[in-house]
Parts: sequence; C-alpha cells; structure tokens
Amino acid sequence: MELKAHIIPFSIIISLFILIFYIFNLYSFRFNKNTTEFINSFAKSLMISFSISVLIFYIFGDFFKLTPKTNLVIFTGIFGIVDFYLRILIKRYFTHKRINRKIIIISTERDSLVEELNRNQNIGYEIIKETNDFDLNQIIGLDPDVVVINENKEIEFNKIYILIKKGISVYTINNFYEEIFQKVPAEKLEKDEVIDYISKSKTIFNFAKRILDIILSLVLIIVLSPVFILVAILIKTTSRGPVLYKHTRIGFNNTKFMIYKFRSMYVDAEKNGAVWTKDNKKDPRITAIGRFIRETHLDEIPQLTNILKGDISFVGPRPERPEFVNELKMNIPYYDLRHSVKTGLTGWAQVNYKYGSSTEDAKEKLKYDFFYIKNRNIFFDIVIILKTIAKIFTY
Repeated sequence: MELKAHIIPFSIIISLFILIFYIFNLYSFRFNKNTTEFINSFAKSLMISFSISVLIFYIFGDFFKLTPKTNLVIFTGIFGIVDFYLRILIKRYFTHKRINRKIIIISTERDSLVEELNRNQNIGYEIIKETNDFDLNQIIGLDPDVVVINENKEIEFNKIYILIKKGISVYTINNFYEEIFQKVPAEKLEKDEVIDYISKSKTIFNFAKRILDIILSLVLIIVLSPVFILVAILIKTTSRGPVLYKHTRIGFNNTKFMIYKFRSMYVDAEKNGAVWTKDNKKDPRITAIGRFIRETHLDEIPQLTNILKGDISFVGPRPERPEFVNELKMNIPYYDLRHSVKTGLTGWAQVNYKYGSSTEDAKEKLKYDFFYIKNRNIFFDIVIILKTIAKIFTY
C-alpha cells in the first residue's frame, strides 16, 4: 500500500527532474563540452529539482497524503548518482567504440555545415565523404547513416527515393543544419524563404503572447518591487547619476522606442558615442554595482515596463540601438528580417550564444533569431523563458 502511495507523486517528481535537466541543457550534445561546465550544470539542476520537489510536497502534501522527507532525499541522491554515472559510462562507451553517425555531404561548394560539424565533433556525426557527384552506387557502398544534399533536383528524386528505401536518411543542407544546430544558416537564405518568414500569419499566437506578456509583467512588477527599491538605493549611493538608464532601440517594424534599464555604467561612459558592449569584467565603463547587476541580469528588470507597454515581449530577438542596426543592415543580408516580429527581453539567441560584441557575433546570433522567427509558438516561448532562468543560475 505504501509503495502504491508513492507511485503517482514520484512519477511527477521524476518528470520534473527530467524537465529541469532538459532546461539546463543536460540532454543536449551541443552543450557541456567540458567537465567543469557539465558538473556545474548537473549540480545546479539537481539542487533546483530537489528544492522544487520539496515545495511541491509542502503545497500538495495533503492531496498526495504523503510527506516523504527522508524518501525524497534518498530518491534525489539515487537519481543523481545513477544519472551521473550513466552519463559517464555512455560517454566512455561511445568514445571507446567511436560510434558516430556516418554522413556524406553532396555539394558543389564547400558549405558552412562542414565547418559547423568539424567544430562540434561531440554531437555524434562523422563526415566520411564530401563530393559534388551524386554517385548512387558509391554512396550505397559507403553505407552512410545520413546523406545531405545541397540541392534537391527533380532528376535526382529517384536516387533519393532508393536511399530512403534502404534506411538512409536524406536531408537538404539547410534542413539538416537547422535540425542539428537549431539555427538557420542565414548566409544561405533564399528570397522565397524570406517572403515565407514575413508572410506567416500568427494572429492567435500573437494575441496569446500579448495576454501572457501583460499578466506576467504585472505580476513580476508587483513581486519584484522590493528589488526595484534595493537596487535603486545601491546605484544612487555608489555613483553619481540617475538610477535608470534609457536609450533608443529599434523594435517591431523598425519602430523606435525608449528602453529602460538600471544604470550599470558611469554617467559619462558614452560621452564619445555608442560602442559594442564588452566583457563585464574587463569593461572600465561599468561600476562595481553595475557589474553585479549585469551578471545577475537585475539591470534588465525595468524592461518589465516596456513589456507592459507593448514595446517588447518577454521573448523575441533582442532590440538593438539604431547606430548598430544601420551598420548591421549594411553588412548582413536580411538582417532587417528580425524586425518582422516583436523584439524581446530574452530570446533563442540569448540562451544559445554569448553576449554579442561585434558584427561577427551579430551574424551568429541572427541565425538563432531566424530559427525563432521560423518556429515561434507559445511552447517555444515557454522553453526559452525557462532556459533563460536556468542560464541566470549558471552564473
């Protein structure tokens, strides 16, 4: 009887642990490339999972008719040990056996996909051949798991069909790139794709997103009001100048709006004009308190008012300053496409890429922005918000 009483509550707890591990990227080949990063994410996700589990049993203990204090500690310990060592064993097995999915790339030109795969060899793919010739017999003889082609010509459809019947996955380069790296190869976008991006009707999604923005921003403004006051006092008492910093940003449909942040720099930091943000630890323009609120993202809290006003959303491409937008539009094809949706406090680029500080960084972040624009939905927004929270905990 006691075992049966534990089944439903602990099924929920297991699901919670798996969800939080996912949010902390512990099931992603693209992350945790080194041991320190992995252990850091693993320990924090386990701690947060346990804390939320305690909260669940505290709130719903009467409903479950269970308050398993000792059992929950034991379960967390067992889950952590088993999961940790399973990962080590699986990694050792794959490393020892050198098990990778074999891939053939058929393209008339060297593609950025090759560079990405070479940079990310931990994701489990091994390029066994690059060729510009769709030689069916040779491909079958090499027995690949995946064939990626640059163009899907009509005359090659029969060859593709034969490969598929033999259990070989066939992708176009763009589709494979998006599926594996969860970003769009911006340099390979075609005009018809751009038109498709812009033309997508998302009326219901936009309405639901706006309702969610209003409710969440109101709740957070109320809940975080003590933090507002504390941060304001710290800023005012440690450096001269206003508490809030405001400047112009470019948002949806290239409209200009004023964004609000807690001031993290000295008051005369930009007397010579706007420059790319540097590493917080190396930027002499940032105050001591400013460095702390940037690392913890507390400087972003005033943007809740921007969300409430409708200037930005919780999720979307980050709004840039006009000076940078003008420069980037000249240097990056289709850069302006990111303004076809409402900009956001956080976004897919923010949870997947470092803080941008150059045109090259902007090009890379744009790939993630395009992926978001193409695949945006409420569930995706929720995942991004959860991953943003997880990212804050990793600092």
